[in-house]
Amino acid sequence: MPFEGIHNEYELLQQVSHGDRTVFKTLYTAYYSHVQRYISLFEPSGNSLDELTQDVFIRIWEKRSHLEKVESFRNYLFLVTRNVVFNYLRGLRVQQRVRELDEVTALGANDPEDQLLFKQYYRIALEAMEKLPPGRRKVLKMSIDDGLSLDEIATELNISRAGVKKQLYAATAFVRQYLQEHGELTVLLFLFLSLFEL
Repeated sequence: MPFEGIHNEYELLQQVSHGDRTVFKTLYTAYYSHVQRYISLFEPSGNSLDELTQDVFIRIWEKRSHLEKVESFRNYLFLVTRNVVFNYLRGLRVQQRVRELDEVTALGANDPEDQLLFKQYYRIALEAMEKLPPGRRKVLKMSIDDGLSLDEIATELNISRAGVKKQLYAATAFVRQYLQEHGELTVLLFLFLSLFEL
């Protein structure tokens, strides 16, 4: 059910899907505060509230052609919002892991052995990814390289979310196992492995 104040939602979505910026601004104004409230449930500090809200509407505008098939803009909006927030939180987690990895490598920054190990782990991880079946490799790359959520990958590849999740877990488990079998066991390896945790 649309929020109060939005009439003829279906017609409005059709207009936005064809690039009508004025109608998009109407939807933006009507839903902005609702999106912010939803985001604040996941990001209570509010530090990135405005930025994430803008990201939601940018994502909707960029994928406006999908709006033609949307039956409930409210549901679609909150699905996009959830994906944006989860991508943001996942990004924070990855950044934290990279910082931890940087701290360890900084301790041995002048140590050629640590530098060599890091390059070796990276090469082994790439080697492992190349051994994955093509579909599984594509899902992993879309998740890691493009930062896409499970729902976005499912839409892009036209498969179920459960199918994406299964492929992603299998891919990351394989890469981690491959690294453990082919990499020298060090603290650096365990930090590197943490980059492949979901």
